[in-house]
Amino acid sequence: MKDKIISILKKNKKIFLIAKSFQFLQTASIAKIDGSKKKYPKVIQLPITYNCNSQCVMCNIWKMDHSGEADVKEFSRFMRDPLFKKVEAVGINGGEPTLVRNLPNYVDEVLKLPSLKSLNIISHGFATKSLLTSLEVIFGRCKDKGVSFHVSISLDGVGEIHNLVRGRKRVFEKTINTIDTIIKNQEKYCDSYDIGCTVVNQNVDYLIELDTYSKRKNYNIKFRLGIDNKRIESDKIREQYSVIYSPLKQSAKEFFHYQISQTKDLVNRFKYYSIFFWLNSEQPKRLLGCTWKDEGVTLDARGELYYCAVASDSIGSLRKDKGESIFFNDKNIDYRKSIITNNCDGCIHDYTGKAELKNILKFFIDTIKDRFAMKIYQLKVRFI
Repeated sequence: MKDKIISILKKNKKIFLIAKSFQFLQTASIAKIDGSKKKYPKVIQLPITYNCNSQCVMCNIWKMDHSGEADVKEFSRFMRDPLFKKVEAVGINGGEPTLVRNLPNYVDEVLKLPSLKSLNIISHGFATKSLLTSLEVIFGRCKDKGVSFHVSISLDGVGEIHNLVRGRKRVFEKTINTIDTIIKNQEKYCDSYDIGCTVVNQNVDYLIELDTYSKRKNYNIKFRLGIDNKRIESDKIREQYSVIYSPLKQSAKEFFHYQISQTKDLVNRFKYYSIFFWLNSEQPKRLLGCTWKDEGVTLDARGELYYCAVASDSIGSLRKDKGESIFFNDKNIDYRKSIITNNCDGCIHDYTGKAELKNILKFFIDTIKDRFAMKIYQLKVRFI
């Protein structure tokens, strides 16, 4: 019945757009989230290893120590912590997840979370055979548990531009092989997929080439800004990659403005609008929501817990204490509030969550203004 209603709505574009807009508005938060409420996390960002065989220009993780990471037995204990009893979504990243021996065995422990609804894995896609073997096993186990499975592969340019950003020779062809194989055999590997591009100094002037290439190959590609991320030490090398502190910032603004104009999906259009607004403001303000303000947690490969996925220091370790005593500790809650006060508006990472209603309304108003700009101008001219 639901599919039939959607099919009918799609035939009438105006009604369908109104319905989608109303649905989007329902995701908004009326009140500003300040991080003071003690709510169990619904989302885990799970950097499952610090090991990485890429040398990306926007990341220092490949230089970091990856010793002492949890084996499956210890990881299982982490997942059984009562703090995670309401977790609905888990995003596995790294480092590079394919470098974890017996990755599906770790995922088995994630799938034991009692409220889990979705799982996501991000990979650079260099090791096609290893990744696809793991994905096929993981997808089968997700289906058995009724958990949706999403895969994201990183692609930062065409040919040598991708190799340059990733700091490795001849990896573009490997990544494309991985992407094409997943798309051709999606029923084997995942429920859904996307391609993620990080916008940095090294690729910003070549994004139209990548966008065109992706359209030609029918890739579901999404673009995000490279930003300071304390966990992977990108904040220490921002001059190396960040368009935010570069004369190339104008190129980034123009590209994201272009993405607004040609993106049909409301959620993604709002994301690109928010990035453009942030880049174009003298005093940047975050319009996007963020789950990590009150419903997200980061758990790393050694059991360290963090609030914000990019700006938080460790707030404690599951190797030493129970998750609830760490996450709901009053001093830690005050620390989370300080992150929101001091860091959030300066962050334009594309994490999503409940955006404030006033920000979504601003997006709709500006969208309508752009849509009818010429008609408004013509009306003004008549009365001059």
